[in-house]
Amino acid sequence: MKKNLTDAARLHNIENGILGTRNHPEILERMNGYGYTTARITEGEELLKKARGQVARHSEEYSDRYVATNELEKLRTTAYTDYMITLKVVRVAFKNQPGKLPDFNATGRRKRSLSGWLNDAHVMYTNLQSPEALEVMSKYGYTAERLLKEYQKVEEVSQLHSKRLAETSGAQQSTLERDAAIDEVCNWFSDFRAIARVALYDKPQLLEALGIIKK
Repeated sequence: MKKNLTDAARLHNIENGILGTRNHPEILERMNGYGYTTARITEGEELLKKARGQVARHSEEYSDRYVATNELEKLRTTAYTDYMITLKVVRVAFKNQPGKLPDFNATGRRKRSLSGWLNDAHVMYTNLQSPEALEVMSKYGYTAERLLKEYQKVEEVSQLHSKRLAETSGAQQSTLERDAAIDEVCNWFSDFRAIARVALYDKPQLLEALGIIKK
């Protein structure tokens, strides 16, 4: 089978070969004479069914991953914006308290990775919940409820990040299983096609009925 065919085209060609054999008594009889009995044809049908099932699962897994990624990016943008605004306020509110800013991971540049930012945000919002920190932040319009609401967004980002990792793992596994199933049925059909050319060597029109070109 040509390497440049899509998976759908490969499976469609295999289906044509199998159905063409089942629906044509002469083809079925000739193939039976070379070991391709009804049971063996059924084996090919089962492999084809398995491959199509894996193709459908693969598509679903990647669709789920796409949705999870979109949800994550939207919420991350909102949560990060809130975090950066609050961080700037923290730097003003505690600038005159020696050694206090590190308690909120409020010094230096922000980490570029998602996991790094999640850690910084976790530290900042957790430590801002102390009575002493809340008293200072209240002077800048921040209440415990406001900070908790922002922190909940960060936690949701963390949960969605874990979900995306799971979706990615599932999508990668489904790719391996899809490829293995397609290879399995293509290998079966490769042998079937070779035998069909032998069994129908004098009937090129029957080979064409199976979608096979005589060499």
